[in-house]
Formats: sequence, structure tokens, C-alpha cells
Amino acid sequence: MLIFIAILGIGFLILVHELGHFLAAKAFGMRAEKFYLGFPPAAIKKKIGETEYGIGFIPLGGYVKITGMTREEKVPEDVVSRAYYSKPVWQRIITISAGPLMNLLLAVFLFFIFYYQAVPEYSATTTVAKIQTDSGAERAGIQPGDRLLAVSGVASDDPTALRDELKTRPGETVNVLTERDGQRQNLTVTIGRQEDTGQGLLGVIFDAERVGTMQMPVAEASRHAISDVGFITGEVFSAIKNLFVSEESRNELSSPIGIVAVSSQTIELGWGVYLRVLGFISLQLAIFNMLPLLPLDGGHILFNLIEKFKGSPIKKEVFERVSIVGLVLFGVLFLIGITNDVQRIMGPGFNLSP
Repeated sequence: MLIFIAILGIGFLILVHELGHFLAAKAFGMRAEKFYLGFPPAAIKKKIGETEYGIGFIPLGGYVKITGMTREEKVPEDVVSRAYYSKPVWQRIITISAGPLMNLLLAVFLFFIFYYQAVPEYSATTTVAKIQTDSGAERAGIQPGDRLLAVSGVASDDPTALRDELKTRPGETVNVLTERDGQRQNLTVTIGRQEDTGQGLLGVIFDAERVGTMQMPVAEASRHAISDVGFITGEVFSAIKNLFVSEESRNELSSPIGIVAVSSQTIELGWGVYLRVLGFISLQLAIFNMLPLLPLDGGHILFNLIEKFKGSPIKKEVFERVSIVGLVLFGVLFLIGITNDVQRIMGPGFNLSP
């Protein structure tokens, strides 16, 4: 069920993107022949007016077919004036930009809703989530899932109190009471020392549990939403650059399979978290589609600008060759992403924590 909801969410983002192109084309009097989610062959289709609406069998995107998107296309005489290439360059650019713009606006809106109504609040527990390598905890046999009950006779359900006690005992060997699967055990642990502060360090990371939801005033939520757009945009461009120079970044790349898998898991963290993840994906779609590569929206915008300054149309052969370069690049990235996702499915899975 969660996978189905996640797929619907991704489909909604694509719908919003294509709706931007469609509405802009209609506003400038262009003829939109088709409006599809997914790619042909069509699973469902229905013609309303001059536009055929449908859902394709291949769920890897969507498209709006505008009459006259290529200069070689044969256009009926009665609609020549409504063809894409019959319109001024500025109208063509707005029509192409409208898809990414809709995704950007949707991202801002979803971020705002998250901060305005649904910021999750978490509180640390005394349950161990992770063990640091070569720490006193690891040497004593403490494991993830264990619950710390007491340190050197100081018992507490408050992880802060246990941490404070540990900080006062750097280098000491103390008794630590833990609980595993309902069984209590006393362990002898040598406390480590933090290099920067000299305070005691057990070497565990405590788990957290959700305790509620925080709401922000409109102005603060708006400020956080806009800040998120700026920060995430910078991170996305950094990730794109790292794809070409870092094997680690390539190993983190995901295909639509991974995107759906991770977004479905966020639903369990609450509807607000899921909306924020959808906003993140929507912003990524906007940025990715504005890259100046064909057949992306950014490539079409670039070629329109080149034609404007050149003063003459770009040859069909040039357009096709540049498109092939882009398609090959995206094909390679897709193969890397789907290979990573298959390895995750066969291995550790798509792990996600709050």
C-alpha cells in the first residue's frame, strides 16, 4: 500500500510538471495535441476537444505534445499560426520553463506545509542505536538494541543524565547495567576520552522516538521553506558535479525504483515528512529539467536562445546529434542508479531513520 501511495506521489509531481507546459501552451494559443502521464503505448486515453489525454504503459515520466515542436513537422495549414515554432521565442521559452517552474512552486508549498503544520519532534531514549568502532562499548559487548539502565550505580531513564555521568569518568573502568531482550546484565566498561574536551565517552549513539509535532508561525514557516530551496539547490548541484568525480557519489545514485522505495518509507514517519520528501523530489525535478542538455527543458531553452541570437534556425542534424549525447548520458546514469538499487534490494535494503 505504501509503495502504491509513493507511486501516486511521484505521478502527481510529473502531472504538475506537464500541467505547467500545457497551461502555458494554451495561454499562448498553441495547440496541445496530447497530454500524457507515462510514455506510449497508451493504457488509457480519451480525446477531449483537440487534446488527447492518456496514461502510458511506461511509467518513467510524462509529456505534452505541442504541434510544431520541430521545424520539419508537417503542420496543417489551419493550425500553422498555433504551432510552437510559429510563436515568438519568449513565448516558447516561457512554455518550456513552465514545467520546472511548477515543480519549484510546488516544492516551496510543500516545504511550507511541513514547517507550518508538521515538523516532527523527537526525544532521545536510552536504547542504543549504533556502536562506535573501537570504543569501550564495543569492547564490553554492548550491542544496538540494548537499553542502558545505569552507569556506575546512577540509574536513569534520561539519556542526558547517563551521558553527564559518563562525561565525569574519562579513562575509568565502571559498571554499566544494560537490558537486552528483557534480560539485565552488568558489564565492566572502560570509558574512553573525547579528544577535544577530555570528557568521558562510552561510544554509543542513542536512538530517538517521536514525541509529537511542532507547528511554526506563517512567517517563520515561509522563511524556512525558502531557505530549504536555496540549501537543497546547492546540494543538488554539488551532487551532480560529484557524479563525475566521485565513485562514492555514483554509488549513492538511485533510479525511480529507489526513489519510490525511500519515499514509501517516509510515509511511516508521518504525512508531514512525506510531503517534505515530495517537495525535495519536486525541486530535484525542476533543477534536473533545467540542465542545458537535450532533450531536457533546459536544452530546449538553450537552443531557442541560440536561434534568437543566431538569427536563423538550427539544423535538424545538429539538434538530433546533441539529443543523442544527452540521451546516452542519461542512459548511463539510469543504468548506474538501477544497478545500485538492485544491489540495495539484494543487500541491506533502503534503510531510513528519522
